[in-house]
Amino acid sequence: MGLSTREIMDASLDLVGWEDVPADSTIYVPGDGIETALVGIDLESPELRLAASEGYDLALAHHPVGGRARLEFPAVLDRQVTFLTDHGVPEDEAEEAVAELRERTELSAHAANYRHDPSIAELLEQPYMNVHLAPDEVGRRAFVDAAESLDEEATVGDLVERLSTIPELATARTDVEVRVGRTDNAAGEVAIHHAAGTNGGAPVARTYFEHGVDTVIYIHAGGDDPRELREEFGDAKNLVVTGHIASDAIGMNALIDALEERGVDCTPVSGCGIGRES
Repeated sequence: MGLSTREIMDASLDLVGWEDVPADSTIYVPGDGIETALVGIDLESPELRLAASEGYDLALAHHPVGGRARLEFPAVLDRQVTFLTDHGVPEDEAEEAVAELRERTELSAHAANYRHDPSIAELLEQPYMNVHLAPDEVGRRAFVDAAESLDEEATVGDLVERLSTIPELATARTDVEVRVGRTDNAAGEVAIHHAAGTNGGAPVARTYFEHGVDTVIYIHAGGDDPRELREEFGDAKNLVVTGHIASDAIGMNALIDALEERGVDCTPVSGCGIGRES
């Protein structure tokens, strides 16, 4: 019988107990009777042609590329404010920390060719969708569990070691890196800043540090952000970067497992499948 694209979207939400489809996730071309899926972190026009030519019932991507998921993407940045306030940052300061990122993201979304990849899928009659925030939340919770399993005396090195036991991070060719701080620093209060659209850059990390957080975890960081933070905080605070694709694979692998349990044969490409047992 197979699944519909809506049922696959619901399966992603079920991983984290959500009911509403996040703004950064959508079905570009709906489909029914899905029994095979090409699944990747990034699936764009070339991969859509591949999916169509190889007869896949669905192209299932992680990153948003168009439609609602591209245009409404800035809405998920609200979670950045929530994460900051959860660590004691006043709401007005949290909003200020996210303001530049929100504006940049809104401008980028408005300028984007939101029809490019979806229109190719339509031409190929290739069912196509992306699921972003819910799989990222799976990864975030894995990081929270890793951090909370440490004792109060744990160092940043202990945190890196514990994170590195997550199969996707252990298997990836990228390592968990300390971009700001030292491995022998106390991990102290740890903020997991993931599953909020993207990383918060130097402004968000700075705001955490100014309000007593000792260690911030991002899955990726821009080239200038660690330098800015080192210039301001030296080695006194810590920014740990887990690795973008490996971190994204955590939730996408969980979704692949859930779909295969329901009879969908998934072929992982483009970063999916890292650290996953076949």
